[in-house]
Amino acid sequence: MVHTLPSRLQRHFGDYLLLGDSGYPLEPFLMTPVTNPTNEAEELYYRALVRTRVIVELTLGVVKNRFRCIHRFGGELQYTPLRSAKIVSACLLLHNRCVSRSIPDPNNHLPEEDMPIEAHVVGAGDGGGTDRQTRDEIIPEFYGRKGV
Repeated sequence: MVHTLPSRLQRHFGDYLLLGDSGYPLEPFLMTPVTNPTNEAEELYYRALVRTRVIVELTLGVVKNRFRCIHRFGGELQYTPLRSAKIVSACLLLHNRCVSRSIPDPNNHLPEEDMPIEAHVVGAGDGGGTDRQTRDEIIPEFYGRKGV
């Protein structure tokens, strides 16, 4: 059984899991890379996680380029975390509207600092207990080969 998010996160994310890189601790609700994959299922999980994170990072780079107020070089949001989250959500909604209506990005290039680098694991702690249990249940269920 996959563990659920803590109640404060559950309200925002439902039964979904969050993805993090190796800089984050493994939690029941936060999936991180397997430090040293030892079988095919772990390798497939690792590759899927890295591919997904690269897509997310590229997308965030495009959005930050379009809306400079959320880019660290274009400005800073001097608001509470809740208000900042609302501003970022609005930027994401506006970006999606622009994409769906084929409105080009006036700054149609990604700044070099936003280009994702090849994913790498830098001493991630794999955690233990329920943290690891959740990931260990997900990997064979979604990435293991049936009948192998």
